[in-house]
Amino acid sequence: MSRLETVEVFGSRVEAELARGYLKNMGIETHIVADDAGQLYPSLGSVRGIKLLARSEFVSEAKELLDK
Repeated sequence: MSRLETVEVFGSRVEAELARGYLKNMGIETHIVADDAGQLYPSLGSVRGIKLLARSEFVSEAKELLDK
């Protein structure tokens, strides 16, 4: 079983969702983790960050794709 690791931390959920969609189209499944009270307080994302996670074997490929 693979571990989930952080690919990148974003300042907003919108940025994280865009990156997630792009990686999904490239065949990499990701998950978003945010401590924003279930999106009740989206401004907390800019303070605490919105994490984009992927399985450990795909992290380096995901980072490379997002750097393009």
